[in-house]
Amino acid sequence: MRRIRQRSAPPCGSRRRSGLARRHRKRRDTGPSWPAAAPGFARAWLGYGCRHRSGTRPHTGNRAPCRRPAGDPDGPPPAAEEGGLVSAGLIDVHSHHYPGSYLDACRRSDSGLEHYVREDGRLVVLQDGAVAAAIPQPLPSMDHRVAMMDEVDVDVQVMSVSAPNVFRLPRDLRVPLTRDLNDEFGDLVSGGGGRLRFFASLPLPDVDASLAELDRVLDAPGVVGVMLCTTVDRRTLDDDDFAPLWEELSRRRAVAFVHPTTACSTEGLREFALSLALDFLAETTNAIGRLTYSGTFERYPDIRWIFSHLGGTVPFVHHRFDNYAGQFPECRRHTTRRPSEQLRDLYFDTVSTHPAAMRCAFETFDISQFLFGTDYPHVPGGLRAFVETLEAAGLPAEDLARVRRHNAAALLGIE
Repeated sequence: MRRIRQRSAPPCGSRRRSGLARRHRKRRDTGPSWPAAAPGFARAWLGYGCRHRSGTRPHTGNRAPCRRPAGDPDGPPPAAEEGGLVSAGLIDVHSHHYPGSYLDACRRSDSGLEHYVREDGRLVVLQDGAVAAAIPQPLPSMDHRVAMMDEVDVDVQVMSVSAPNVFRLPRDLRVPLTRDLNDEFGDLVSGGGGRLRFFASLPLPDVDASLAELDRVLDAPGVVGVMLCTTVDRRTLDDDDFAPLWEELSRRRAVAFVHPTTACSTEGLREFALSLALDFLAETTNAIGRLTYSGTFERYPDIRWIFSHLGGTVPFVHHRFDNYAGQFPECRRHTTRRPSEQLRDLYFDTVSTHPAAMRCAFETFDISQFLFGTDYPHVPGGLRAFVETLEAAGLPAEDLARVRRHNAAALLGIE
């Protein structure tokens, strides 16, 4: 099998924004001297802005403007012209592929996972008794993938291994399998005619092995970031043991794509496929909350985080982030920035087929934070529903062009 080759510059290197990556420091027991919670204090925190209503410019009020995803944060928007942004082919940042070696590993008796084959032929993978994936079998070929892309004008698609990824597998299988997966994705990209990219997998929770694999693959052709899940074998992403990895990702200004997976405890989620059907969105919300309140986002400011499915329920409950930071000191102990300010640094993909939910997300955050996604090949019917939902959200033409392509192109270094 062809091994991945190093290259000199990362594909997603844009200009460093102010605030260089800092050396890791352990979480402090006492935080900054914030004002004590008092009646009305939480209410004063509700300036969570970065709202963007269709047909208007983002409201900034008396706060710093939202981070622009362009390579030069002080320059013009990417691909700007006198008549506005050109609406070129879409970039799909959220799609999946599962090499046979990965599926074989999930079926192993020592995998730490369970599985069964559904009536429609899909391989259903369970983690701690809860559904983590329902994978089409047989998987569509790469030719079929590209044909589906062509039907709806998707120019580039970014692939990854979704939940449960490799994290539960035994270490003697997980580490070599991760290398093989990344090499196989590299082969697919090299034969994809410039149409494919991928988020590399890491053999977490083994941090040393993950750092070694990160060093091996991050600068390889076709790699635009790393793939993470909302939990790693029952451990949350703000776990202090993961700090060396976050430090290195921040130092390299890497993109981290975070996909939901089963909860640390699946009690109450094992029936009715609740984990996959509903709890995935809650897991994304919970991960964002923990990374916010723990200070992880603030300590590693140069990681570019992408969260899937419109950010879970964050657009609908974002006001609660500041509200409860005002009420509970532990929510302020590890960070100096309001949660609402930290949320403005994140990116979200648009995997949803509900235009009203999409409009809520667009009105809550800045349009520069959104990237088109489809979750292919998991959702029956292909890519078209996701394109049509985005078009039905009512964005002005220039903003639609940003979400379709230009935000992702700037973030991932795709021309």
